[in-house]
Amino acid sequence: MKFFSIASLGLLLVVATAFPASELREDGENSVTRNKPTRTSSGKTAGQISYLIKEVFEMRKELCKNDETCIKSHVAVSENNLNLPKMTEKDGCFQTGYNRDNCLVRITSGLLEFQVYLRYIRNKFQEGNNRDRAEHVQFSSKALIEILKQEVKDPNKIVFPSPTANIHLLGKLESQNDWQKVMTMQLILSHFEDFLQFTLRAVRKA
Repeated sequence: MKFFSIASLGLLLVVATAFPASELREDGENSVTRNKPTRTSSGKTAGQISYLIKEVFEMRKELCKNDETCIKSHVAVSENNLNLPKMTEKDGCFQTGYNRDNCLVRITSGLLEFQVYLRYIRNKFQEGNNRDRAEHVQFSSKALIEILKQEVKDPNKIVFPSPTANIHLLGKLESQNDWQKVMTMQLILSHFEDFLQFTLRAVRKA
């Protein structure tokens, strides 16, 4: 994949070594035994998140064909009624009222919620580098979930999306016309980028 820098490839090797693709399922579950790995440093986690943010931004550029107006806009597609994950004050991730444990639970649950949307985008991107990047972003986000799961004190608090609800959502997304699909993908990516920015700030604060 020509678009990856040497540094990015190095990060990929770290992630792939820690979490083999065969052990990361579509629903975000991990088939590895629950023996916890060595605690990942916040610096390495922040690097993984920063890398993801960069790749998501590149996907938005590709989707908009480098149209600056499209890239900078956070398109509202109200008829889709999308319930995209977002941060609120009660999640404990903001500077005021920061609560590390609550924040990690919300971040991990939110990334799990995003998986169905990332799968939709991966399926919609054309073949070639676009498709490769979309697949890699989803794989990297799953690896990030597994990293963060190890930091959550009470894993039972993590909220896993309903498989039935995800199937229904995918069906609704697929029923849109072509223009709506493009706008929906842009909306998903911009919200995902925002969520990752909040995640990055929270991880650096921890």
